[in-house]
Amino acid sequence: MLDHTKAKLRKLENKDLSTILEWRNHDDIRKWMVNTSIISYDDHLKWFIRNQNRTDRHFFVFEYMEQQEGYISFQKIENSKAYEWGFYIKPNTQKGMGFLLGEVSLAFAFRHLNIGKIFGQVLSFNQKSIKFHQNLGFFQEGILRKHFKDERGEFDIFQFGLFQSEWLER
Repeated sequence: MLDHTKAKLRKLENKDLSTILEWRNHDDIRKWMVNTSIISYDDHLKWFIRNQNRTDRHFFVFEYMEQQEGYISFQKIENSKAYEWGFYIKPNTQKGMGFLLGEVSLAFAFRHLNIGKIFGQVLSFNQKSIKFHQNLGFFQEGILRKHFKDERGEFDIFQFGLFQSEWLER
């Protein structure tokens, strides 16, 4: 059983970029993404420089026992109090680490960033992420039918939402 007291988020730093990019480009992570392309380090660095000082976006490294275990982002949706989240855990990590990342990240977002709502989108073939959102208390708010198409096929996108008040009532 993982110990919540040994988990934390810290702001993404330049020193983390290589590791985070390595995880993002790993086959086990990329296959669940809308953009399945390999990202170059130069493009990754440009993204970081372009976004690091924005106040409407937050990027974190998830650590357990002071070891990097995942990545989490919150990006404000324009004209809304909601933020869309994105996340992944390092490949081949300990069982339960993803759920711990979710719980720690949501608690941080709602309690420390004072975000009013977290919004997530999941490709319909990613049953693990759909169940993950449901287990964290998200409500399915919509389905964008046949909204995404690539070489893998045509898929629905499931939309999930969780309000700060719903999380804090748990």
